[in-house]
Amino acid sequence: MELDSNQVNLYFSYPEQVTEPALLRRYHALLTADELAQMSRFYFSGHRHQYLLTRALIRSCLSTFHPVEPAQWRFAKNRFGKPEVSHPQVQTTARFNLSHARGLIICGITKGVAIGVDVEDTHRTTRAAFSSLASYFSEQEIRDLRELPEAQQKQRFFDYWTLKEAYIKARGLGFALPLAKFGFRFKVNQLDGFSIHPDLEDDPDHWQFWRISVGGRYRVAVAVNSPQRDFEVKAFNTVPLISHAPIALNFL
Repeated sequence: MELDSNQVNLYFSYPEQVTEPALLRRYHALLTADELAQMSRFYFSGHRHQYLLTRALIRSCLSTFHPVEPAQWRFAKNRFGKPEVSHPQVQTTARFNLSHARGLIICGITKGVAIGVDVEDTHRTTRAAFSSLASYFSEQEIRDLRELPEAQQKQRFFDYWTLKEAYIKARGLGFALPLAKFGFRFKVNQLDGFSIHPDLEDDPDHWQFWRISVGGRYRVAVAVNSPQRDFEVKAFNTVPLISHAPIALNFL
């Protein structure tokens, strides 16, 4: 299948549903020595399983679009830790990003444009934790968050947090971008604006964002750096090397 420049492709994989021993051995065979060493450093078996599935997922998804065997993919990280394809034949076309929360892994793939994805488990963050993290938001975001009824504040926090994570991941600079220097505005529950401090040397009009709810538990944000295209967002439930089943998304 050819990678379409007007599509954002999202792949959802659930680690707890992928446990068949023979399949997991196939995933192990895909990893490089460095990846296997990295996986062995995780103390908890659940974290090792998630890492294994994540590496198999990106390989399986990329091989959907390119005549490259899953085991042949190689990756490199920039100095801020963002991974990119280093295989020479596809380095300038396939762009991807990965995110995971407990129980869900997401891979986003585009052609030639930067993408960032973030997923958060809204059931696993306490009010004290999100209140502390929200202190790093822009002044306007903090004011808007505090003005909401208490029952709505947690969900709006996840709107802000996932959108911010998706943006900084798409730019490939991680937390070198101060969270307070860019911000999102909402009108009722709809995203109504995006602003960036001049220090960050970026144009907010160059970005498109999507918010997605998954299973009533997970909040997902996607950021793409391309103002001109009318993107189609396609999504799949994926078992790496086995299946990509199309799914409908619950956009917010």
